Amino acid sequence: MIPFPALLCAVAPESLGRLRPYPLTPALLAYQLGPGPRLLRAAPPTPLGGGLLAVREGEEPVSGDFAFFCRQAVRECQARGARGVFVNWGQFQRGLWQLTHALGESLARVGLSLYVPERYAGAAPGAKVLLSSALSGGSLELRLREGLERYGPERTVLALERMAEDFDLPSPSGCGTPLSPEALDRLRRRTGASVFWSGELCARYFTYAEGQRVHFVLFDDGACLRQKLELAHRLGIQQAMCAWDEIAACAPVWFGQG
Repeated sequence: MIPFPALLCAVAPESLGRLRPYPLTPALLAYQLGPGPRLLRAAPPTPLGGGLLAVREGEEPVSGDFAFFCRQAVRECQARGARGVFVNWGQFQRGLWQLTHALGESLARVGLSLYVPERYAGAAPGAKVLLSSALSGGSLELRLREGLERYGPERTVLALERMAEDFDLPSPSGCGTPLSPEALDRLRRRTGASVFWSGELCARYFTYAEGQRVHFVLFDDGACLRQKLELAHRLGIQQAMCAWDEIAACAPVWFGQG
């Protein structure tokens, strides 16, 4: 088996059983931040055997009794046998920052862990920090080394994210148009472009012209994701988090079952 960091896997309740053949620890996508704030569960109670509760943000601004939410989260972890909580927050919100701080303190008091996106690292100094593998420039190795220096190996977690984006050059923002797997496949077949490997980004790319514009397409396949995991392992990163939907086709090969 390929040497990887320990793999956490974000998975929907209906796909949880598909993880059983593999050494993957679930982060169950069954929780949402509700008004109040309250912890809402969108699936029947599920034993997690050392996994995580994965909580996504709600649609309303966050305010209210943070202590009540924290007590809910602790009770749910203890009842489900979870090791902690992964807060899958998106853009920065002041209320989410305050809630993350309170949750980090509450979980730490009972020996549970909190996993946060990097933009919320400062809200919970003891939390595990997710560093995204999806870069459009620079060096992934340098990015991970900087993360390790800032957070240390105990807190640094690779967020393994399968990317596919079409950049209209020049691209000052560094943001491209996301491509679904089907759209990426159609584009490759339509353009017939040669595909190259970027060692700095651990990703594949190709270019094509459309009218007067030049496009740069950067994407991951299973081999790219494996390279990113191997790089994280070599650097001393102890954990990584992936999404089951993005690695389902790779898992049999990675773990010697395909």
